Amino acid sequence: MDDKTVIKFIGGITVSFILVKILKNILKEPRPILGKTYGMPSSRSTVMAFILFFLLMNYEFKTSTKIILVILTLLTLSIKYYLKQHSIKQLLVGFILGIIIAYIINQCF
Repeated sequence: MDDKTVIKFIGGITVSFILVKILKNILKEPRPILGKTYGMPSSRSTVMAFILFFLLMNYEFKTSTKIILVILTLLTLSIKYYLKQHSIKQLLVGFILGIIIAYIINQCF
């Protein structure tokens, strides 16, 4: 990874966390299991989708590697659902947000 790509990668993750934090405080949707923080959108889902799509947009991988990356991402998100830390809707919105951020970072910088 060259310097510019590293800055875009870390910057995108940082933007993802900040944007999710702002949205959680605006939307104030509770998690399936009551906690001290809100669940919409899922931070983990946003960041995992950002990482997945950033990598897929910037690097050539073998098909088997792409499949493994997708499976690992979905496995990570399914754990959040099965532990009832997020609803499917919260995970899906976070995932879509991560894709959008990855696209914008990749196209604009």
